Amino acid sequence: MLKSAAPMEDRELRDIQRALAKFRKRRTTRYPALLRERITALVAARRQRGEWWSEIARPLGISEQTLVRWAEPRADETTAMLPVDVIDAPPIGTVTLVSPTGLRIEGVAIADAIAILRGIA
Repeated sequence: MLKSAAPMEDRELRDIQRALAKFRKRRTTRYPALLRERITALVAARRQRGEWWSEIARPLGISEQTLVRWAEPRADETTAMLPVDVIDAPPIGTVTLVSPTGLRIEGVAIADAIAILRGIA
């Protein structure tokens, strides 16, 4: 048998349910960061007690998959921008350009093919 939620958690659940009800009246689909953090903290506490994902998701009206994704972020997820080196690379090669009218130009560099297409458009 599962332990019942602490009164403080019950109050937090009701507060989150009210916030979710207000959120769902808006036309946006992204959960506000603060609300998401509160939900994640509640999920962590209830998972710690051994509650099933479905038991946690049902009163929130949020899918189990979403709660799992929020509670257990993948290691490969990152929001940081990484520095890159931009180099001036030589042309990759040549292409064959065939127009809808049958005009065929072979062995043209990609940059030249783009210029030709822009010129005949």
